[in-house]
Amino acid sequence: MEKLNYDTIQKYQSFATIEDMDKSVRGFLYKHKAELSEGTLAVLHLIWKHSVKVVGVSFAKYDYIAGQAGLSKRTVIRAVKMLEERGIIKKVPTARMNGKQGVNLLIIQAFESIDSIKTSMSPQDVTAPVTPNKTENKQSSLCEKKTKERTNVRNASEPTLHELDASYLPDYIPEEFKQTAQPFFKAADIYNLWKRVMIVYNKFDHGKTIDDFMECIISAFKQAIFAKKMRKIHTTFEGYFYRIIHENVTVQLRRERKGNLFWELHDWVRGTGSSSH
Repeated sequence: MEKLNYDTIQKYQSFATIEDMDKSVRGFLYKHKAELSEGTLAVLHLIWKHSVKVVGVSFAKYDYIAGQAGLSKRTVIRAVKMLEERGIIKKVPTARMNGKQGVNLLIIQAFESIDSIKTSMSPQDVTAPVTPNKTENKQSSLCEKKTKERTNVRNASEPTLHELDASYLPDYIPEEFKQTAQPFFKAADIYNLWKRVMIVYNKFDHGKTIDDFMECIISAFKQAIFAKKMRKIHTTFEGYFYRIIHENVTVQLRRERKGNLFWELHDWVRGTGSSSH
């Protein structure tokens, strides 16, 4: 395991220019994007974004990537593993100067450019086979059309997932959060935002219920909405919201701990005073 310093990082530079790196990542996405989840794509874009100082090398921590993407650390680790398996990322562990484990360098690997992939594709890959029997082809088209028409009639009045409003959300999501979020988002988005809330809630060892944090959660949502309206969010709304909640919960817990220490000291002083009489 190598020591983490600037010379080590420079040694792993995988591209001469940012343009070369961009071509590789775009080529990879052109070929594999359909196979990847939204979370994995978000992780790749963040690694890509943080690989310009030393071209092709990111030394962003998993916790940082998770916070920026609005994902759990475990999801980030799985995403990096998937990207490794597909050959676009190479992970190199490092050690700190004191010998303890450092961050993993995430190194973007060379990949075929989009033009190269298109050139190497055979005509069969892009051209549908021609049916010799025109009558059979026509009948098949008519059958497909009727099937589609029946499906459309059946689903014409059925809303899609992204059309459902907050009333369809699970009961465990607090009503106050639903009411605050529903003027801005549909059910699916509110559900995903609440998942970010629970990731933050489960990060801390506090012994409290989620209701104890509801005020700072609502405050975080309103701050994020304001930032969105002011066009100050340069990543995703979910990621920004996650960071604000984390900050708000951290501040609340610090204040409570300071308050508890004050009252413990106050009681101790009063107890000492009483024993002197």
